[in-house]
Amino acid sequence: MTAPQHDALEGLIDALADLTRRHRNLTVRLARESGRPASQVAVLAVLARLGECRIAELAEELLVDPSVVSRHVNPLEQDGSIERRQDPADARAALVRLTPKGEEALGEVRRLRRRHLESALGDWEEDDVAGLSEVLGTVARFLDATQEVTR
Repeated sequence: MTAPQHDALEGLIDALADLTRRHRNLTVRLARESGRPASQVAVLAVLARLGECRIAELAEELLVDPSVVSRHVNPLEQDGSIERRQDPADARAALVRLTPKGEEALGEVRRLRRRHLESALGDWEEDDVAGLSEVLGTVARFLDATQEVTR
């Protein structure tokens, strides 16, 4: 297979940027509907994916400074959505994890997102949705592999 033409790559870049922007806008809107700031929803989602981890790992995953994550973690800890404990491997560090309340809050945002996608893709066949998911997953893996090579 030959490399895609420059114009096709530019089209892909534009399409990915547009999809990212629309996803971010949807996330902000759904976070508002759930009564939480989008930044807190992002922290909850990363914790759901990573499990218990250090603030620095959260920051790295969210591509922000650890001080920014700390500002989002504090209210989540205060409302009982996450728990913090001392890292047994390093007493200077803390580990954070979701609580059942945090899982419930994230679940609400995910239900809202699912309802939105069901409405947007209502006339799509299930196989078409699965195919799109597979293609997007493949693109994500290729982008991850490229990122690893450039480090």
